[in-house]
Amino acid sequence: MIDPMNMPLIGLALISVFFPALSAGAETKAVTLEPIRIANPEFDSTGQSWRLTGTGSADAGYWSPKKHGAADSEWFDGEVATLGARGGCTASCVLPEDAVVPGASYRIGFTVARWGPDLASLKVSIEDGANHPVASSDAIDAGLWRRYFVDLEIPSGEAIAGPFKLVFRSLENKDAGRESAILLDKVSMARIGVDESGFQSLFNGRDLTGWIGNVKGYGVENGTIRTYPERAGGNLYTKDQFGDFVFRFAFKVPPGANNGIAIRAPSTGDAAYQGMEVQVLDNSHSKYAGLKPWQFHGSVYGISPALRGYQAPPGEWNLEEIRADGRRIRVVLNGMVISEFDLDEAVRAGTLSGQEHPGVSREQGHLGFCGHGDLVYFKDLRVQPIFRPESKP
Repeated sequence: MIDPMNMPLIGLALISVFFPALSAGAETKAVTLEPIRIANPEFDSTGQSWRLTGTGSADAGYWSPKKHGAADSEWFDGEVATLGARGGCTASCVLPEDAVVPGASYRIGFTVARWGPDLASLKVSIEDGANHPVASSDAIDAGLWRRYFVDLEIPSGEAIAGPFKLVFRSLENKDAGRESAILLDKVSMARIGVDESGFQSLFNGRDLTGWIGNVKGYGVENGTIRTYPERAGGNLYTKDQFGDFVFRFAFKVPPGANNGIAIRAPSTGDAAYQGMEVQVLDNSHSKYAGLKPWQFHGSVYGISPALRGYQAPPGEWNLEEIRADGRRIRVVLNGMVISEFDLDEAVRAGTLSGQEHPGVSREQGHLGFCGHGDLVYFKDLRVQPIFRPESKP
């Protein structure tokens, strides 16, 4: 039986160092991630939608690390799933109908750690209605808490039938004792695709043509826009303005770095107030331990919080989409919807920061980067304006 009360605190230390990604950190071309809803992605046992099974009745279940000495919640919130490290334990959930298509590829994100002194590893798979894997990952070793991404491709030309399941399975480790376990949380899933028609590039890959503002503090390196905080600070904006839009891009931050995405912003003044600023930063760094929820990555600063823990480790590329459609704002990070809200509802009782944010009322403005004195990289910048037919008289 797994007894978390008697387990040593191995694998729960949080660190801000770079580990190579399994697949998400080495994008060679722009892709888009279409989120697929995973019920109960953060393993709240009061809303069970996962089936946790083990070789013994206590080898799989729900558990709260916070109750046993783990204070930071970057990689988990509330409860997590636990799988016995000796192999054969699974966490599985039924996927939405028609979510799995032959020939399609899917990106699975999850945070994982090892609890206990022994080696532990797992595989991720998509299984068909007969419980046969139709796509599986390689073995993944669990260690300190970190986020992983794996890409799974469904074979084309084969007869497969649902209902399909997403499955995490612990692999056999004969040396593992019952005091060891795999901890799993924050699962995301997205279909990997390409942009639909109508997107326009915002960056030519060579220089800052089409951009205005503090061009001295930004520059181009290996096909990316990067900050040069040693030269200057300040913001960089698109020359064009946008009202309703879908903005897609990739970003990479070193440990502890901070920046932001300006939306519907004027070219002067503080974009976080005169426009709106979607946060870009490494939440996991210790210097951000006291952040308020509306300061986490993906939050609209001072207005609305975002879910925490779906970002790739520092030094890896992340894929993000910001959609501003009338009064609706949505932020998708690495295939997970981390924020979606109505601006009017968000400020009805006042802003979360307690400050005036007149930019909430703006209907259009520049897109841009809000420099905060740190090195940050951006690439694959493209936007699709959202046009509505004129209303009839």
